[in-house]
Amino acid sequence: MSEHAEAATRPLTREQLGETLDRLYRQHHRAVFHIALRYGLGDEQWAHDIAHDVFVALLDRLPSLDDHDDLDGWLYRVATNRCLRKLRRERFLRHDIIRWLRITGPGQGPSIEGRVFARHELERTRKMLATLPPRERVVVCMCHLDGKSQREACEILGLSKGYVSKLLARGMERLEEALND
Repeated sequence: MSEHAEAATRPLTREQLGETLDRLYRQHHRAVFHIALRYGLGDEQWAHDIAHDVFVALLDRLPSLDDHDDLDGWLYRVATNRCLRKLRRERFLRHDIIRWLRITGPGQGPSIEGRVFARHELERTRKMLATLPPRERVVVCMCHLDGKSQREACEILGLSKGYVSKLLARGMERLEEALND
């Protein structure tokens, strides 16, 4: 085995990991930011949040990635997926019923009538969520109401990423149907 191939198979030290991430950040940040800026329709804070998430994901995956110098495709795919997930979550959270579900306490509405309406919508939303099978309900609540990523839901629930993704898609489809009725 050549010295270069042997060095490539050794795990990175913390210092090497930090240096590599810093170099890759300087090299790729602008491209990732611009991808997110396009998806976020020019919202710079939105794009910064996505870019941050992408580089945190890169830090997690860096030790297992083979070629640190050829990450354009990987970064593009991760940035696009993060943008799409954020857009879907934002669209879902704009539904009136879901907005009311996120109210944390009494007095949040602008008036007594608003609070009565909020309580009614909250009850309606709880009933819709109750119609979901338990695992779908838990995954939908974790990912859309608690702000957990699918990866975090996988770890917490001890389920595969594919299964969590399937549960989330099914649950969202059922809720979308119920919301549109």
